[in-house]
Amino acid sequence: MKNIEIAAAIAGCILLAGCGGAESEAKKAVLANLKDPDSAKFGKFTQVGENLACMTVNAKNSMGGYTGDQQAFLKKVDGKWEFYFTQDVSHSMCIETWPKVGKE
Repeated sequence: MKNIEIAAAIAGCILLAGCGGAESEAKKAVLANLKDPDSAKFGKFTQVGENLACMTVNAKNSMGGYTGDQQAFLKKVDGKWEFYFTQDVSHSMCIETWPKVGKE
């Protein structure tokens, strides 16, 4: 019985690890570029085409205050999400403009 419980726990961990996919990898790219990654609060994530994405993030700046919702512009390069910049625009504006600027 104990082996079944352990196998079920391992299977659950494997399934949960795979659930994040593109969004999870994109978060890692954004976190690596924040001044205070522990303060990050994420919102919407939208993959735009195959190689572009927009993600809402609010994190503390160098003064210690929250910036408010910003859009992180991300691009997949060699199969890995890379953070390009954040901008104070709506999520829908990011989705609309990033394909024109990011040249998927």
